Amino acid sequence: MNTSIIANDRAIRILKNKGALPLTQLARELGLTNEGARFNLIKLAKEGLVSASAVVTGRGRPKQVWALTGAGHALFPDAHAEVAVKLIEQVKTLFGEEGIRAVISASAQDARLRYQAALGGLQDLEAKVKTLAALRDQEGYMARCEQAEQGYLLIEDHCPICSAAAACQNFCSSELQVFRDVLQADVSRTEHVLGGGRRCAYKIVPLKQ
Repeated sequence: MNTSIIANDRAIRILKNKGALPLTQLARELGLTNEGARFNLIKLAKEGLVSASAVVTGRGRPKQVWALTGAGHALFPDAHAEVAVKLIEQVKTLFGEEGIRAVISASAQDARLRYQAALGGLQDLEAKVKTLAALRDQEGYMARCEQAEQGYLLIEDHCPICSAAAACQNFCSSELQVFRDVLQADVSRTEHVLGGGRRCAYKIVPLKQ
């Protein structure tokens, strides 16, 4: 594959994972010179996938950062978005809110059983969170586990069911409860795509004894 195409793909993935970055940091991440990174970013900008903006951080001149546009984010698929939204609308029409609650409950129970099977036998909270992150990553959430104060962060840089979740936000609250159940821990959402965040993130700490 053309090295320029590889660099472009990597730049898009890095910006998806880390959010807006200045040119120098992105160049380091790509292993390129500043000029090499700029060349790739300009090409991506012409395709409408990235854009540059000025950010003021303290005193001094504004700093230019690069970020994905809506078209750039759209490169990461929202799994069966149109079909999922139509199904939700049809369930609401045929069975009302009670039908939607039943569907969400069944979906949550399916996820709960799958995650419990994978986490079964794990006692260490870190091992549980890392295993859950690996499972979510396989499901398309671009998930990872990071150490945090007094616990861990489960970070999901992409939501493959974003359209469905936007159409029925109870999906998000049921998902949060599933995490609490399978991890047997205190789980709180600290970032939320549907709340305007660029990703979803969850702080996970041991239950108080």
